[in-house]
Amino acid sequence: MSSTDAYKWEQVEELYGAPITDLQITPQRPVMCYVSLDHGISRPLVVVDEWISENYLIWTLCAAFAKHGSDRIWTRRFDDSHRDQWVQIKEIVRRMHGADRFLLDIPPPPLLLAVFQVRDSQTSSSHSHAIMATPASPRSRGGLLRILRHVYHGNYSPNDVFSVVLYDSDVTGVAPQSPPLALLGLQPDSSDITAASDIPPPYELASEPDLSGLGERLNSPPPPYRTTSPAPPGWTP
Repeated sequence: MSSTDAYKWEQVEELYGAPITDLQITPQRPVMCYVSLDHGISRPLVVVDEWISENYLIWTLCAAFAKHGSDRIWTRRFDDSHRDQWVQIKEIVRRMHGADRFLLDIPPPPLLLAVFQVRDSQTSSSHSHAIMATPASPRSRGGLLRILRHVYHGNYSPNDVFSVVLYDSDVTGVAPQSPPLALLGLQPDSSDITAASDIPPPYELASEPDLSGLGERLNSPPPPYRTTSPAPPGWTP
């Protein structure tokens, strides 16, 4: 591995805030999923074989569910509002290789959350993994590394099938970190897909407020009562 490639992988690890050995495995393991929308009935079978980022994973599930066509409302919504952007994202990811694919800042997907659930064939216990759409950086709370750890190092079998439910928000009803632009009626174009390492911090700490004279202001009496309305009972000027 060249020094340039090593540096790029260090940037990927910094994004995720944890070891990324499972992201570097090639070829990536395909996983079968029954995918549904929250409160939906249809559950088409989808195969996920690209683990690029949380946003890309949710995009993949949204697009695959729309392609199946079992939910006509969702298919129409995706085709009208998101299909063109998804085609652009796939093309850009296809042209990238190695660590560059994982450094791409994929725009937020149409939905915010994908909850993966699978039953352990050996112990009959159930495992759940939440994948949340993430802002540009960091991705430490997105959940991708946790599900890959289960796929590669848990009791996961190639015959196991995840049940995946897609949500507009997290299960508490609160948008995780930052809402997708699509839910705000905004459609970022392909120019929004940039290397995450080139994006500046989302905010800067404001300077300390000037608290001089605060004690004097708090101890000062309020202005006199001035109004044309009747005085409160028992009140005397």
